[in-house]
Amino acid sequence: MTILFVYDTLAIWGGIERVFTEKMNYFARVFGYDVYMLTTNQGDHPIPFPLDERVHYEDLHVQSHLQYRYSFWIRYRMRFSKNRLLKRRLKEKIESIRPDIIVSTTSRYIPELLRLKGDCLLIAESHSGFEHLMEYDTMNWIRRFELKKLRNALAKVDVLVALTEQDAKRWRRIHPHVEVIPNVVHLNQTGRYSSLEERRVIFVGRFCRQKSIPDLLAVWRIVHQRHPDWRLDMYGDGEYLEMLQNEIMAMNANITVHEPTSDIMEKYCESSMLVLTSLYEPFGLVMVEAMSCGLPVVSFESDGAEQILMDGDNGFIVKDRNIEAFADRVCRLIEDQSLRQQMGQNGILSSRRFSAEQVMPRWKGLFETIVRERSSNKKD
Repeated sequence: MTILFVYDTLAIWGGIERVFTEKMNYFARVFGYDVYMLTTNQGDHPIPFPLDERVHYEDLHVQSHLQYRYSFWIRYRMRFSKNRLLKRRLKEKIESIRPDIIVSTTSRYIPELLRLKGDCLLIAESHSGFEHLMEYDTMNWIRRFELKKLRNALAKVDVLVALTEQDAKRWRRIHPHVEVIPNVVHLNQTGRYSSLEERRVIFVGRFCRQKSIPDLLAVWRIVHQRHPDWRLDMYGDGEYLEMLQNEIMAMNANITVHEPTSDIMEKYCESSMLVLTSLYEPFGLVMVEAMSCGLPVVSFESDGAEQILMDGDNGFIVKDRNIEAFADRVCRLIEDQSLRQQMGQNGILSSRRFSAEQVMPRWKGLFETIVRERSSNKKD
């Protein structure tokens, strides 16, 4: 079976980038599929995670992001030229590879892939979630037009894959065939787990609006007042980095910001809990990663938190974005080592639901089913 993945760029130490790499490697190495990966805007950026040599990778060198360096009218013209280049190169590659299935997580490519795919089956993955993807400003008619066009395109793909049952229910409003397959998570394989004795709380993620860094800092102000001997270590980068560093310096609350690292499992094992204050979290890879190292997790409620955490068992889910309640849960874990230990052990066990061995057979079953159904329909 030949599978073609289409994505924008694999250039950052991000959750989606790790998931893609893990999945493609598993398809090629374990299932023996002929796997191709096309990016459009990779440029000279190295791929951050190891890609199996059996995966055929190529960048189309469209570099559509370059248009944003210019003024509006130049950008407007470049957008059309870049789109034409994208269509031409995608068409050439699809005709050359002749995949059985095309998988795209970048929703903006779906309209073009529908026109270019020919007899290939097309699967769209929902990694950002229905509500986030389909939200729009009612006063912005351009945004409404684009989202309507995208919604109509997504309704025409062969299968839509959601990460959680909650998100799948929303997608079923517009699509008859929605499957739920959670992310494959790179679990702890070091054989080492956290002792949960370090006075260290960890945050891992991009410093961006989604992660609601101001709320995290507000939580930590309260925690630091009650437990000034504990520290918060934050691993990530993003557009809020400079603001974050300035505010942390002003707070003087035992917070350290670190660059992303490929050795994040070691950092989890040196911590005693993970905190996540995201405005929305379609899945939450870092929750599972941390749990696999024996860490309890405190998170605001989201689809991802409800899919992964059992409140009071392997962590806490805080409702209504209540800052004081969140800080109280963190302090409760700080003050009760036996509770940390019990939640940490429960987390190790529950994290195994998201291992490649548990998740990837579901992808294999989906691929084989839809290819078989297509062959049967052709015979009829």
